[in-house]
Parts: sequence; structure tokens; C-alpha cells
Amino acid sequence: MKNKHILILVVVLCLLVFTGCNRNDKTKLRDGVDYKINGEFTGKYLDISKRGYYIDTLNQPNAPYLYIICMGQKNTGGYSLKVKEVNSIDGKTEIIVEEITPDKGDMVTMAITNPTIIVEFSKYQENIIIKNTEGQIFEKIN
Repeated sequence: MKNKHILILVVVLCLLVFTGCNRNDKTKLRDGVDYKINGEFTGKYLDISKRGYYIDTLNQPNAPYLYIICMGQKNTGGYSLKVKEVNSIDGKTEIIVEEITPDKGDMVTMAITNPTIIVEFSKYQENIIIKNTEGQIFEKIN
């Protein structure tokens, strides 16, 4: 009887661990388009020292569209971007990001940084607005 309880406990714990590790970060907008937040951009072919955003694909059939949002070049560490909301309203897609900055007195790395974040869409977003939580617009970089 005791072994049976231990076995059930082990099975339940394994299910919790494996389902937690295999979660799906994709979300759907109102118009059914999938999107996913991918983290920082590490590619070398774009100038991420400017504030704004790029649109990129992987040059493959059915490849997703990557919206690479750049905070611009910063003189220290401690800066980052966080996606707060992704909305689709009346055919317009709106991405709202939080620009995180270090507080005075915070210990930061002494290195030039270029904070970025990627939002991946399954389809091209025709009308997109990317802005920060204060309402400042990120312009498209060509």
C-alpha cells in the first residue's frame, strides 16, 4: 500500500514537471494570428544601435515574421525591453513595450549594450504600431 502511494506521487510529480517544461508560449490575437515573444536579438546583420524596429523573415517558405524592437545603444548594462501587451483592434496590431532602465545607484556592467526584444508573428502585420508604456512610438528602421 505504501509503495502504491509513492508510485502515484512520483507519477503526479513527473506529469507536473514535464508539462511545465513543455509549455506553449504562443498566443492568438483576436484575428487568429499566432504570435510569440522570443527574447533578445543576437544577430549581427542589423544595426540595433538605433531606437526603432525592424521586420525580418527567415527567407524560408511559411517563415514567421520577426518584429525586432530596439531600445537603442546604451552606455551601461541594466537596460532592457519587456513586452507588456499585444493587441489587435480594428485591423491594427499594437505592441506595447516597457523600457526598463537602471535606477541611480544600481550596480550595472560597464559595457555598451543594445537592448532588443523579438515578437514573432505567423503572418505579416499590415498595420502595426509599436510604442512604449508612455505612448512614445518606435519608428520602423529601414
